[in-house]
Amino acid sequence: MGKIITIRYCAPCHFEKQAVNLAEELNIQFGEILTDVVLESTQAIGIFEISIDDELVYSKNKTGRLPQPGEVEQLLMTRIYK
Repeated sequence: MGKIITIRYCAPCHFEKQAVNLAEELNIQFGEILTDVVLESTQAIGIFEISIDDELVYSKNKTGRLPQPGEVEQLLMTRIYK
């Protein structure tokens, strides 16, 4: 059974572009083992979170920044291929 990745992002902060770009990257890298990459906008200010099967993998609120290129992929790799 494939994994579901959810990218939850703040719409008022205009994080949609980052979320869409990340979703495309994740589909390229992990597409064969994913069921879906879900984009979920929220009005909650500052939110940019990535979860896999409801397990939080990355949170902008915890790190204080948006993820660096390749950072989310590395975090997901440790969970997908365990």
